[in-house]
Amino acid sequence: MLHQRLQPSTPYAALVFDCDGTLVDTASANESAWRTALAGWQVDLDPAWYRARTGLSADRLLAELETETGAELDYQAVRAAALDAYQWLIHTVTPHRPVSAVAEAHRGRVPMAVASGGARQAVEETLRVTGLRPLFDTVVTRDDVRYGKPAPDVYLLAARLLGVAPYACVAYEDTDEGVASALAAGMTVIDVRPVLR
Repeated sequence: MLHQRLQPSTPYAALVFDCDGTLVDTASANESAWRTALAGWQVDLDPAWYRARTGLSADRLLAELETETGAELDYQAVRAAALDAYQWLIHTVTPHRPVSAVAEAHRGRVPMAVASGGARQAVEETLRVTGLRPLFDTVVTRDDVRYGKPAPDVYLLAARLLGVAPYACVAYEDTDEGVASALAAGMTVIDVRPVLR
């Protein structure tokens, strides 16, 4: 049974889903991975500070962290360390069933994509481990575009790859940055947070 608040309103030609926090519950794994990675730079990640910024791209997150802490970080090295740490935690990731049920119900009915601010390696592996990858025609990540969320780039590319106008897409999101990204692309947005809380 699909949750009524997550049901897209007609007409729509495609569905586009954020990954972390929307399709899957990666909050604990991602926070632990970042904490592990940043420990190498003697930065203690404050949980509340991090949770308020989960919709940011990795580079924006690190830039804000530098401003906050005064630390000088090697972005590429920190990202690589976080990705490595995440691989050890990926078995803890589970689908958000109310949202994944929407994708399952629409499989074969309309084109569907994932548009994530995460790294391709992590997103693809997350979708594979949770069994969700076969539901989607394409996956777009931060690695595929010039600007991450809240810029509209990942959503615009997802629509283009699906062959659907952005205004005909419904996007599913769980962060303010993600909602802003999808709206800037011209999509209708369903914020999943009221259902998942």
